[in-house]
Amino acid sequence: MKVRHLASTAAAWLALQFFLCPAAHAQRADNGRPVQDPFGRRVVPARAVPGGRYRSHSFRSGMLIIDATDGSTIRVRPWDRHVVRVEYIASGQHSYPDSTAERAVAVMQRPNTGVVPGANVDNLDGKVLARLVRNGRQQLVFALPGSLSFRAVVHKNPLRVSIVDGADTLVSELTGAFRRVATRASPPEASAAEPGGAGVRFRLAPGEQLYGTGSRALPVDRRGYRLELYNQAHYGSQNNEPNLNIALPTVLSSRGYMLFFDNHAPGYLDLGKADKNVLEYGGEGLMSLSYFVITGRNQAEILGRYTTLTGRQPLPPRWALGLIQSRFGYKSEEEMQQVAARMRRENFPLDALVLDLYWFGGIRKQGDFTWDRFHFPDPAGLMSSLQKQGVKTVLISEPYVMRTSRNDSTVRTQGLVGTTAAGRPFTVGSFWAGPASILDVFKPQTRNWLWGYYKKLHEQGAAGWWSDLGEPENHPVAMQHVSGQARAVHNAFGQSWAGILREGYTRDFPEERLFNLARSGWAGMQRNSVFPWSGDINRSWSGYQAQVPVMLGMGQGGVGYMHSDAGGFCVGGLDPELYTRWLQMASLGPILRPHASEVPPEPYFYPDPYKSSVRDAVHLRYQLLPYLYTLAWQNTARGLPLVRAMDFNSGYGRTPPPPPSKAEYLAEIDAADGWGTPPDREHFYRDVVTSALSDSAVKALARANDQYLLGPNLLVAPVLHPSQRRRNVQLPSGNWIDFYTNHTYAGNSVVGVPAPLAHAPLLVRGGAFLPMTAYRPSTALYRPDTLLLRYYPDPSASESEFTMYDDDGHSAQALARRQYETLTMRGFCTPEQTDVLLSSHGEYPGQPVFRYLRLLVQRVAAPPTAIFFDEKPVPAEGYAYDPVKHELEVHFLMNAGVAVSMRGLRILTASVADAAPETLTLEAPDSRSFGPRGTTLHYTRHSPSPVEAQLLIRNAQGQPVRALPLVPAPGPHALAWDARDGSNQPVPPGVYTAEVAGQHQRLIVTR
Repeated sequence: MKVRHLASTAAAWLALQFFLCPAAHAQRADNGRPVQDPFGRRVVPARAVPGGRYRSHSFRSGMLIIDATDGSTIRVRPWDRHVVRVEYIASGQHSYPDSTAERAVAVMQRPNTGVVPGANVDNLDGKVLARLVRNGRQQLVFALPGSLSFRAVVHKNPLRVSIVDGADTLVSELTGAFRRVATRASPPEASAAEPGGAGVRFRLAPGEQLYGTGSRALPVDRRGYRLELYNQAHYGSQNNEPNLNIALPTVLSSRGYMLFFDNHAPGYLDLGKADKNVLEYGGEGLMSLSYFVITGRNQAEILGRYTTLTGRQPLPPRWALGLIQSRFGYKSEEEMQQVAARMRRENFPLDALVLDLYWFGGIRKQGDFTWDRFHFPDPAGLMSSLQKQGVKTVLISEPYVMRTSRNDSTVRTQGLVGTTAAGRPFTVGSFWAGPASILDVFKPQTRNWLWGYYKKLHEQGAAGWWSDLGEPENHPVAMQHVSGQARAVHNAFGQSWAGILREGYTRDFPEERLFNLARSGWAGMQRNSVFPWSGDINRSWSGYQAQVPVMLGMGQGGVGYMHSDAGGFCVGGLDPELYTRWLQMASLGPILRPHASEVPPEPYFYPDPYKSSVRDAVHLRYQLLPYLYTLAWQNTARGLPLVRAMDFNSGYGRTPPPPPSKAEYLAEIDAADGWGTPPDREHFYRDVVTSALSDSAVKALARANDQYLLGPNLLVAPVLHPSQRRRNVQLPSGNWIDFYTNHTYAGNSVVGVPAPLAHAPLLVRGGAFLPMTAYRPSTALYRPDTLLLRYYPDPSASESEFTMYDDDGHSAQALARRQYETLTMRGFCTPEQTDVLLSSHGEYPGQPVFRYLRLLVQRVAAPPTAIFFDEKPVPAEGYAYDPVKHELEVHFLMNAGVAVSMRGLRILTASVADAAPETLTLEAPDSRSFGPRGTTLHYTRHSPSPVEAQLLIRNAQGQPVRALPLVPAPGPHALAWDARDGSNQPVPPGVYTAEVAGQHQRLIVTR
């Protein structure tokens, strides 16, 4: 691996900026951290009291009801196919708290009585009795909707529930539900007693991996951690932070099920921390609890069922997939116009500008919700002017109303804020910006008052919203809300706040799609058109590295648009390489939004080659718009996240139906009407639902924390370490093709892939279709009449398919009114010929009658012997072959569909010869600029190897000054350098380089 050395004045500028930049300031007046509600305080553990034993059972409304000897009740309630809810109701309670308010937090779907025989009757008729498979001395076996083998087993002694599918016990309670009884604290050992509540434990299988749980800067597999279920802000967070702004009460297992705990009370998930073989959930203050078990053949099926239960994300406006530029913060109309103009002048696309809290007057004016007319004298004119340039305006708001706000008296006298126990307005004296009140977003009058401002601002031209601090960031325990004590409703706060916008748009702007950047939420947040980000992330390589598992963990909890402040928000100095790599990743993610404080987040501030690399990355994003917009449709239609874990498509040992033949494809074209959501039975690639859990390749994919799938066809491998110019990539089965070079890599392997500063590794699945478009500087200029369709025919995927979605890009009713088009692409690759079948269905306002389609066939060795359209020969002017790019272009006008047949097409499928993986990765040191106390270097060995036995420290002249021994064992390692040479003398101040295995890290030794 080689490092590019800059000898220009730009190099000097970069070094000066990076190493001498003052510490960044927070988005807060005093640069202080938010005062946290001390969830993790030291406590005396509560005493666990087990539940009762089996006494009797009965059926009612399609449910199996078990009465226990302690007066408690268990209800096993079939909900939908492969979805079952288990409820524990404490003695003295008539039913599980299943109120409308509770359902509004998470669960939206009511039980599907169509799949539950006897659900609408209360007597023991034949249908209901048929659901009881067996009543034995030790257990009850209860059939559940789905496959014939999907059943609940109720063990009588001890009383507990298991969910089985065939011969597999997927979910097995350890001893049934239990209660925790608080014990009095005794200082100084503890500051408080652990709150009481209900809990439940489950057995974990050997090797079982646990995913999801929300925004956690942890490995994708969360087994072995104890996690808090309490939304909390951690300023300057980075790698290894277990609890962030969005906690989700969901656990997705590698064994083919999801556990979803249906209560927003503060709680915890112990995923094998206390006992490696036990998963434990506990809810604070709960007398009863409920959880869902959702099963499926793969993550796609499970997430589809989960998002049916909790709500699907509506389609975003197309502009939301463009570049959204933000900073803390733009302070005037003039500055907004200057940024928009310079982005265009520097050839960067732009679709939205975000206004931070200066639009209403600054930090002390939070809660004003009205424009600072001195700096923004004509807000409607400003937003209209930007709109004409293809640039939307997004406005920030917070749930805090400062005591210095013009609305302070209004919200307090009208009872719109949280209160004390005596019912008086509560003042949060420890809020970072000064004393403030918190809006009680659970109150109808507060919701109406707040929507009145949002509606007026929208009518002035605001196109999107930024809901900040919605945990809430500082939420005193003593505060009361209309729905309950602050701590009890804390996790539901962001959900309720987002619901104000969703309900308001549905009622007053039903034709418009909602865009809401939000920092916090709960299970089901996706249905509120929330586009979450990962909070005030540290501007460091560690902060950047945390973003891949954060995105994946949120996607595995049904939230498809998780993203970050691209480039990093706070604390760190200016690092152009970090900014470049972060923007490259964000350009291949759900949302692209650079944002920062104290350092410039706009890409035009950086010199070349960094600026050009970022420009290329964001241009590619705009070219991929048809693909990205289709992924947004897949998320809305089926609950699939845009960014997916590497084992997303891997099955749980269940074999799917075989893919249809070419003849069956043609029959489908003739019979299809083009309407409706994508079918459940999709024509997957070879690694989908065919790999058993025991396969080592599948297990390796599940452990991948530094790469991801962008939809079904792209593999993104971000560069996560400074100076890295080659990185290892773990490949699923099949062939994978480098997007930039067309080089082929064989799957089920780890390969070394070039990672120049110009771009991060991006691989395309063999057999894939990749719909693209020509670059334009705004999505407002998107042209549906032209499509650049890349096709990667491959013998490893002789049959493949992709369905592209398109509509007008803004109508909220497009799906409901069937005003959209689907373009299905099917490919068949054999040694004799390659066929592409295209079929278009549906229509929408503004849809072009014909589409100019450029079919770009990749890795073509030579022109085919003949090309046919619908069995008619294509003239020479209908295609062209590029021998340098090995690309065959076939261009034509298309209306409803066409069949393209390329006879004698030869594909270059030979794998790259020099793809051996790196045996070692040299990572970012603890500090790249340090004094005589030295720094700690980090490296990871990917395999045991004695070859790289030493790490060399060289001075600016390239002379070695110190050799440090390396550990040959695989895994991560730390290596201290005390800024001394081989004679144990302090090295003089200057620039040094740490070097091993052709990799380098630049170091600065100061006085």
